[in-house]
Amino acid sequence: MLRELDTDSLGSIYEAEHPRLHRRVAVRTIGTGVAREVSFSRRFLLELRSYTALEHEAIPKLYELAYDGDSPYLVTELVPGTTLDTMLGDGQRYEPLGIVELMRPIASALDYAHSRATVHRDVKPANILLAEDGRTLLTGFGLGTVATFNTGPGASGPVAPDYVAPERLVGHEVDGRADVYSLAAVIFETTTGRRPFSSKSWIETLSRRLYEPPPNVREVAPDLPAAFAAVLQQAMDRDPTRRPATAGELLDRLESAITGRRMKVASNGATPKKGRRALGRLLGR
Repeated sequence: MLRELDTDSLGSIYEAEHPRLHRRVAVRTIGTGVAREVSFSRRFLLELRSYTALEHEAIPKLYELAYDGDSPYLVTELVPGTTLDTMLGDGQRYEPLGIVELMRPIASALDYAHSRATVHRDVKPANILLAEDGRTLLTGFGLGTVATFNTGPGASGPVAPDYVAPERLVGHEVDGRADVYSLAAVIFETTTGRRPFSSKSWIETLSRRLYEPPPNVREVAPDLPAAFAAVLQQAMDRDPTRRPATAGELLDRLESAITGRRMKVASNGATPKKGRRALGRLLGR
């Protein structure tokens, strides 16, 4: 172990030197309180087995899952960079086409995972990594099962209802369309400077998410195209069957709404040059 990188209510993340791989890695620990939740154990292990089979340029590699006593920890690829949530706040907005370009690898990673029966369940700015080498990566695979909703002091996980699909909030089984909803919520925030259901408390956010229709970005940012707003609103529909079927389709429709043309998702998940330029704009390069 070399140093602590971050900590949350699931556990901590450390930078470490792997003795066999001879490289720097990230070690994600799961706290004993969360690890004791027996109801999570079986699904958590199934999710992680699915994660080990994922090989995609926008998904950090999982090297191993091990235990320290009864507490599991994950050893993953270490990718220097910053997370998208550090670029948000105080009404900061970004140009819609640049965000669509930036999210291409994220959509590709989600569609790839969904094709292998793996749902992320916790797509949010804190799990979108803007790497120093220009890549955009999706972290947090395998942790959406053990992360519960942040319901105030003593909450056992870092999931807030701001980006979570309504069906998950009520405990229904979810599929890839729940991740499509979450990706749309992230795009809503990055292009308007506000989260979709801004409220004073988590319980009010939950209530609005469950009972109010999805918001329209033009209510917050009237300068955004009406067609863009319509696509994003549909992607956040409370009924999963009304949303775009895939994350790639969502981005294609958003781009078409902005430019009038379509662009295919890169099959290998690599960030296109335009995406790298969008990343550079976010990082001020």
